[in-house]
Amino acid sequence: MNKYLFPDFLKEKIVYQTCRLFWQVKIEDFLEKNKITNAKPYLNTTFSNGYDFFNGNPIVNYYIENLGKAIRIIQEEPNRDAIKLSAWIDDFETDNMEAKELVISIQLTPDSENLTFDFISKWVVDNYSAEKMEKYIDLKMKMKNLEESNPIEDHLIT
Repeated sequence: MNKYLFPDFLKEKIVYQTCRLFWQVKIEDFLEKNKITNAKPYLNTTFSNGYDFFNGNPIVNYYIENLGKAIRIIQEEPNRDAIKLSAWIDDFETDNMEAKELVISIQLTPDSENLTFDFISKWVVDNYSAEKMEKYIDLKMKMKNLEESNPIEDHLIT
């Protein structure tokens, strides 16, 4: 059974801020290790008065200008009856930028965190095209569903 990380992030502001910092540190460390230096936030997460939305959409976001790609992490409230992670590629456009966006909607557990970073790696380090990324996401999600529905039992070889 997977343990939820920051389960009360939508209920307590300090937990939300800690969760956001967790994501920022993890992603910025990942980008730095992979020598991606031009990533910056591209979505507004506050009201005009500066008050944070505190809704998890997005918990973090980064635009990598030289790739024309973006990453948006939406953190969902823990719910044992819902899908722990879904991902897709979207087109994102404003007056100032146009990007292909990897969107990941996640209930944060250690397993879903690992899958998130696998997706981010394929997207920005391996520089998968949108089409290849969609196929990769589909494959990984099908494999995850098979794994969860048919756990492999350990067998002793005699």
